[in-house]
Amino acid sequence: MKSSDVSNETAHISYKGQLLIAMPGLNEQPFDHSVIYLCQHDEEHAMGLILNQPISGLSFSMMLKELGIPGESRTIGSQKIFRGGPVQNDRGFVLHSLDYQLDDVTLNLGAPYITRADGDEQGVGLTASKDILIDLSSGAGPSKTLIALGYAGWGPGQLESEISQNVWLLAPASQELIFMRQPELLWNQAVLSLGIEPWHLSGSAGTA
Repeated sequence: MKSSDVSNETAHISYKGQLLIAMPGLNEQPFDHSVIYLCQHDEEHAMGLILNQPISGLSFSMMLKELGIPGESRTIGSQKIFRGGPVQNDRGFVLHSLDYQLDDVTLNLGAPYITRADGDEQGVGLTASKDILIDLSSGAGPSKTLIALGYAGWGPGQLESEISQNVWLLAPASQELIFMRQPELLWNQAVLSLGIEPWHLSGSAGTA
């Protein structure tokens, strides 16, 4: 094969399963100081859920009433509902541990994994079905959940371009960060996970 026949195009790098941390310069809503878990990323699109924007005044208990779902699990009745992103913000998504799955519905996202007491590794799943809300209402759902309305989406090459312009930092995801009980602390904790002090980022967005 001649060298001229070899494509110069670089292989696509997927950031699926990683966290996007908004740089301070990205101060427009809804992405100001957001942390996003990337559920999908290929050459055609990217899709993720914002993890640290709880919707004021909306809880799981209130959502059940609005959807007409009877029953309520005391353990998550007061759980926050999050703004997952500006796309289809009337559609619900549940990011959850894989001790619960719905056949042909739950999307197994894989990493990040945790090791259970029995030695088995457990990853993260995504379910967009009313059935999981019904199960959660009766206490039969997954042990770890993040319920979001809407998602963040990017078209071909858009996310890659934003990353190259230092709009986002990339960080390894962990279940501890994804299902953090204090979402107001998540941005700082995600930055710290990279070994960076959050205050070092002030004014650094848009620079190499």
